[in-house]
Amino acid sequence: MKKKKILYQSDFSLLKTGFARIAKSVLSYLYKTGKYDIVHYCAGISVAEPDLKRTPWESIGCLPVTEKEIQEINKDPHFQRQAQYGAYYLDQIMEKEKPDVYFAVQDIWGVDFSINKKWFEEIHSVIWTTLDSLPILPTAIESAKKVKNYWIWSSFATDKLNEMGFDHVRTMHGPIEHEDFYRLTDKKRKSLREKLNINQDEFIIGFVFRNQLRKSVPNLLEGFKIFKENNPKVKSKLLLHTSFSEGWGILKLAAEYELNNEDILTTYICNKCNNYEVKPFIGENLDCKYCVSEKSQTTVNVKTGVSEEQLNEIYNLMDVYAHPFTSGGQEIPIQEAKLTELITLVTNYSCGEEMCQDGANSLPLEWSEYREHNTEFIKASTSPQSIAEELQTVLEMPDKDRKKMGKKAREWTIENYSIQNIGPLIEEFIDRLEPTGYPFENHQELRDPSYVIPETKDDGEWVLNYIITY
Repeated sequence: MKKKKILYQSDFSLLKTGFARIAKSVLSYLYKTGKYDIVHYCAGISVAEPDLKRTPWESIGCLPVTEKEIQEINKDPHFQRQAQYGAYYLDQIMEKEKPDVYFAVQDIWGVDFSINKKWFEEIHSVIWTTLDSLPILPTAIESAKKVKNYWIWSSFATDKLNEMGFDHVRTMHGPIEHEDFYRLTDKKRKSLREKLNINQDEFIIGFVFRNQLRKSVPNLLEGFKIFKENNPKVKSKLLLHTSFSEGWGILKLAAEYELNNEDILTTYICNKCNNYEVKPFIGENLDCKYCVSEKSQTTVNVKTGVSEEQLNEIYNLMDVYAHPFTSGGQEIPIQEAKLTELITLVTNYSCGEEMCQDGANSLPLEWSEYREHNTEFIKASTSPQSIAEELQTVLEMPDKDRKKMGKKAREWTIENYSIQNIGPLIEEFIDRLEPTGYPFENHQELRDPSYVIPETKDDGEWVLNYIITY
């Protein structure tokens, strides 16, 4: 019997983004069943990228390499952005691969161009997207009117769309490889600290994040400042697992709050030997002490990062995990931190509402509303005072209570976010679909390079602004 073919469009599975990690988890699960032919159409990757050959399933880049094609794409900034998500080759890929099931997994503006394609309703198509703010994006509402299989990463937005009458919209969490993240033994945790020159009596507050504007770094630094002032005898440090080369000027902000740079740790990774260090930030392109390579050590980023095993060790260096943010589609590090049995401090807005529900065993962080310019989205400004108060709660909590709370958080995360529970839901969905056998001939809709999208004042303009500020 012929296998069903799946075309999964999202970030390349070997990158260090949230979409990429979910792609790796989902595709690995489906591949191991042996039941499907799998093609991964990879956003932001050129067709000539050598790493595409490293996956056991077929991975195809979405960007051209010829100068002529690149020039054609660059004529129109709007189409140039769409091309990064896969718009340029999508029809050609569909005609060549002829999938039975199409998964478009990305922010809504990274997949909505596929919805009006002639083939979209002729095969089994799924839009699996992140929506992180109120009011719901108008393009997301329009998509809900057209798309039969419409999945959201968090119940925050699903609930709102259901209230609007879109009963077919469902929550499908991005699955986590829960076996990769777990609490190490006390002996191993102690030895890790010794190896990385972190004192055993230091209270380590962790935050794992991409250094984007929607991650509330200033609020965390101010909350940390308040906490330190309230606890002058406690040796407390922030461990910011992020890139210092993009986003917030972390040390500039720290100076404004009169924080000592030595109290702000970060993760360095060597791009030669892949060993990591945790230490205060002193610049990029440092020499590696392990392999003695020159200028090979940088803070982690979406292309160069630690392995899952190393990231699990980094979580295990922490005493508590804090995740203040303005909004988010799922915020995967929160679930990873819970799997390592850390108590998590989470902004109680957007996907954070789910993280703070009964049973999740988080400490909710209070926030005040502000509006994002141009989009008018409701965003959360997390209270620094609330951060300090909840850090105090964890500091004063008896060790046995911390461990009990951490174990419950891990159990809840496995039940709601693990691949062992999400994977079968996706598998069941695919298995109940009939093969389509749709031919795709003459369905290419290749763009005329001379066509220029007209000026408009509709959703597109402010969505593009949102992308820039994201």
